[in-house]
Amino acid sequence: MKKISNEVPLVFDEAQQCHQVLTSLKYFEQDYKDFPVIATGSMVRLSIKHENEKNREDIFFSVGKIKSVNMYPMTFDEYFMNANSVLLERIKTSYNNKLPLEEYEHELALNALYEYLSIGGFPEVVVTFLDTKSYVDAAEIIKEVYDNYLADMDTYNVSNETILKTRNIYNHIFSQMNKDNKNFKISQIDKGKSNRDYFNAYQWLELARVVYRCIHLEGKVDLPLMKQQKTEGLFRLYLSDVGMFVHQSHVRRSDFFVKEKRNVLSGIFFENYVADELAAKGIPLYYWTGKNESEFEFVVDNGDVAIPIDVKKKSRKLNSLEKFRQHNKRDIAIKISANQYGYDKENMILTIPLYEVFLLAQDLSQGVSLI
Repeated sequence: MKKISNEVPLVFDEAQQCHQVLTSLKYFEQDYKDFPVIATGSMVRLSIKHENEKNREDIFFSVGKIKSVNMYPMTFDEYFMNANSVLLERIKTSYNNKLPLEEYEHELALNALYEYLSIGGFPEVVVTFLDTKSYVDAAEIIKEVYDNYLADMDTYNVSNETILKTRNIYNHIFSQMNKDNKNFKISQIDKGKSNRDYFNAYQWLELARVVYRCIHLEGKVDLPLMKQQKTEGLFRLYLSDVGMFVHQSHVRRSDFFVKEKRNVLSGIFFENYVADELAAKGIPLYYWTGKNESEFEFVVDNGDVAIPIDVKKKSRKLNSLEKFRQHNKRDIAIKISANQYGYDKENMILTIPLYEVFLLAQDLSQGVSLI
């Protein structure tokens, strides 16, 4: 028997397997304040049980006694901190000073961004790639994680029917995004079924943070966005790791490193990447559509104004901006692309390079002025 002391952290792994562990944390905090105690694991089963359990006293959440931290796949800056910390600091300095990088630094940063897109942010994948510089080895780990996700659906879902439905959604994220209308339509996958029939499956995937749901808005956007009346049944789904999204697409990873191939990559890879960066900073996901196929991939609530965000790998005009401003307060719009940082004062358009999205997301989450 080992004596517990305050010199060594006490870690409860896979805490979801034993609900009493969470209850015990209250008493550690109450009676052993100096003991470092950590409980890790997926809270999916616990969360679903807590939502559905009639007698919730059986599952005790120590409110105010537990500091909860949500873990996400590594964001681009977390990856780059390990890959090239010097250039990362240059990116931060440039962004904070509202200046573009030197051209050669810009190209290096873009190359790193494409590198990140191809492998994603799962720690084991990142470590494997940084150690071996092998995209093949990294891809093998991604496949293992992908298959493990499927296995987890068997473990945590309550019925065989829900397992099949969960897998059905999960395996079709890319195919549903890779169509003209990117809205997720279960009727296109399972004939005769509606999103209502798949409610439990959607709930599991969102609670597990395997997918992020992006809610549809149109016309005039009311603030705060969470109180906005949503269009029933219209939403998009993103995978929580862009490396998994690339794996599901079956696009060759070499396409991210050859300039000619990059030019034909679908914009949805960059869109999924931006969704992941925003979600990792706790920013709810919304998208906007207007007349004549006008749309913005994301809209962010920035207090007294809704900020539209356009995500494109190439430079182009924001054709949807005029239509958005017909309904909403004229304020800053954001264009995320492979271009350098810049601000068009006349049209109030801020251009953010793809590799600075993590900084943009941080500012948006904290309500910091962008210009």
